[in-house]
This record gives sequence, C-alpha cells and structure tokens, in this order.
Amino acid sequence: MKISISKSAVSTVCSELYRHNYYYTNPNLTTFFNRYVDKASVSSWNSIIAELARSGDSVEALRAFSSMRKLSLKPDRSTFPCAIKSCSALSDLCSGKQAHQQAFVFGFGSDLFVSSALVDMYSRCGQLQDARTLFDEIPNRNVVSWTSLITGHVQNDNAAGALSLFKELLIEECESKNEGVNEMCIDSVAMVSVISACSRVSGKSITEGVHGFVIKRGFEDVLGVGNTLMDAYAKCGDLGVARKMFNGMTERDEVSWNSMIAVYAQNGLSAEALKMFHNMVWDSDVSYNATTLSAVLLACAHSGALQMGKCIHDQVIKIGLEENVFVGTSVIDMYCKCGRVVMARTTFDRMKEKNVKSWTAMIAGYGMHGRASEALAVFYEMKYYSDIAGPEFTSKYKTLIYLAGSASAEVIADIALCPFEAAKVRVQTQPGFARGMSDGFPKFIKSEGALGLYKGIAPL
Repeated sequence: MKISISKSAVSTVCSELYRHNYYYTNPNLTTFFNRYVDKASVSSWNSIIAELARSGDSVEALRAFSSMRKLSLKPDRSTFPCAIKSCSALSDLCSGKQAHQQAFVFGFGSDLFVSSALVDMYSRCGQLQDARTLFDEIPNRNVVSWTSLITGHVQNDNAAGALSLFKELLIEECESKNEGVNEMCIDSVAMVSVISACSRVSGKSITEGVHGFVIKRGFEDVLGVGNTLMDAYAKCGDLGVARKMFNGMTERDEVSWNSMIAVYAQNGLSAEALKMFHNMVWDSDVSYNATTLSAVLLACAHSGALQMGKCIHDQVIKIGLEENVFVGTSVIDMYCKCGRVVMARTTFDRMKEKNVKSWTAMIAGYGMHGRASEALAVFYEMKYYSDIAGPEFTSKYKTLIYLAGSASAEVIADIALCPFEAAKVRVQTQPGFARGMSDGFPKFIKSEGALGLYKGIAPL
C-alpha cells in the first residue's frame, strides 16, 4: 500500500537518490521510491522537486515537475517557486516562460512567492524589462521581491539601476511603517545586493553612505555584509579601509581571507598578500581552497617569487587541484612571469580542461620571452586547427594538431622575417652598401626588386 509520507522523509529519500546518482537507475531505490511514495500526492511531488532544486540538480527538478504534470496533478502554490528556481539556475528562459504560463493558468500569477521567483528568473535570464513589469504588477511586495529585482540589476551590470531601486525600497519601507505594516523590513540579504552594486560604481561616497546605513540597522556584524563591504572598499581603491574592515570582523570565513589576499595581489602588494596567506594557514581555523591558491599564485607572479610559487604548485598537486582550470591557469601565468616557460608548458599540457584565459596565458608567456613561433603555434592550435578538426578529433589527436600548428607558425615566421634577413645579410657582407637597415632596406629593393627579398625562402 502506498502512503503519503512526510516532507522530511521524502526529502531524505530524494537526497540519497541524488547524492549517490541513483535517480531512476538503482533498482532497489527505485522500488523503494515506487512503493512508499504516493505519486498521486501533490505534496510528495513538491518535496521531490524542492529537494532536487536545493541539491543543485535543476534538470532533474524540472523533469520531476514535468512527470507530475503528465499525471494530470494540479500544482499548488508550493510547486511553482521551486520549479521556477530551477529554471533560474539553468538560465532557461523558455522553460521559465512555460512555468509562468502554467502558474497563471492555475491562478497563482499574483501569488507573492511565485511572483518573486518569476522576477528572479527573468532577471537571471537577462530580461530586466520583463522582470520590472512583473514586479510592478505584484500587489503586496515584500523584501524578497525587492531583493530579487535589485540582485537581477547587479547581475546584469546595471549597478545604477540597482541603487535607484534601493532608494525606492527605502521610500516604500517608510510608507509601510507609517501605515502600521511591518512586513516591509530591509534585511541583510538585501544589503549584500546593494553593497555589491556600490562596488560596481565609481566614487567611494556611495559606499560610505550605504556603510553608514548598515551600521544604523545593525548589520555590521553579519558575515556576508562585512565581506561585501570589504570588497566594495577595495574596488574603490581604499585598501586601508578594506583592511580595517577585515581586522574588525568578529567572524571570518574563507571568503573574507580570499578577498583580502586577492585585493593585495591584484594591486601589486605581493608581500602583504603572501603574509596574509601565511596568517590564514597558521592563525585561523579556515581552510584554503582553489580561490585562495589562485590569488597567492598571482602574488608570486607579480613579485617573481619562483620558489614560493613552486611550493604552492606542489600543494596544488597534493590536494588534487592541478586540473582545476582556474588554478591551472594561475600556475601557467606564475611560471611564465618567473621565466620558466617550459614548466608553464608542462602544466598547460596536463590540463584536461582549458578556457580562453588558459590559452591566452600560454600565448602571452611565449610572447613575453620572445618565442614568437611557439606563441603562434599555440594560437593556431587553439583556434584554426581545433575549429576545423572539431572537439572530438582535437581531444584524440592533440599532438598532431600541435605539430600542425607549430609547422604553420614556423612557415609564417619565416615568410615574415625573410625580407629583413635578406637586407641584413647584404648590409653585413657587402662593405659600403649601406650604413644600416634604415637605408639598406630601400637600396636592396631598388637593386633586386621586391621579389628579391624572398629569394631565401626556398633554402629555409
């Protein structure tokens, strides 16, 4: 007999199915699921969708929502927010619009929680105008609705719009208090979004004003608010205040330490960054991660601290982060700037995944050391031959593609340098021909013609 079990029990089952990757595949767990979960219960499906969405498996959450609809079950106000949240996580505008349409059909178009989720979805998908239109239609907005729209503007690089919305929020909060309604109360989550907007506009005065508001409302000890404020001051160029914020924090996490290390590294203060990393390792209970090591490697690159960079690279290998694309790129950049291009190339070749920054770091590394042909070879490997061969062929025959790119680079370099070599040889071997390249080059063309510059290509 199938029973409708509690939300916590269903969440536990779903969590195990997701965590062990047995969803729809392990026969024992599938049998357990089919036997004890009532598929005719909307609350059971809501728990499944919510747990999958919380676990980050947005695709499966949407599949569960689709399976529920195929059973002709009527969703309720708890169904749509999690389904829409999954669309937001995937930036799936098409599915989001379908969920919006179904919410409207089932009478939840004006529901506060559904509307807030839709505002967030449209914002994350880059549709700020649609998000604002929907926001304006919400009859009784709360701080979650406002935060969704403010965050959406920040994520879409519209910091001025986000700060303008914050002003509107303050006005509405004041009006709601005058009317005796206490639902509209700005929280720390909203303040994190507002401070993030401050870090994206020029002028420290705005950040200072919002900081004063934070102190007035008693949010200065909230960890997320402190981290964001520290980042905002750093991006305004005031490293002293950022450090003062860091020192005054009653609680610090890896974000706090990583932000401070990165701020010093990015501003060329390598000694301070390395000292901060030392303090993090020895004087705190916080463990470093990939972001930390990337920032420390940047500091090593700027200061030319090769031995320290090697130690960090050893630690990267030890904790299994060498294949991390961001850490790997930082290692390449560090070795290149410390003059160890061969070690950079070895790290580059070991990376299973590369992004544009990885390729750029390797090309720039060859370039800064005058190795133009290798730089061109990497460029051709990245762009020309990979585009022609396709990803599958590229992965299987990467050595062949590199050789092809290298050969092409050599040919291009030979053709480009041949005219200068021809003129240089004539100047050096024929006394009185010319004083130097500036007058030797035009004299050579006058006597031999333009094609004479390329007579040396055949032997090359």
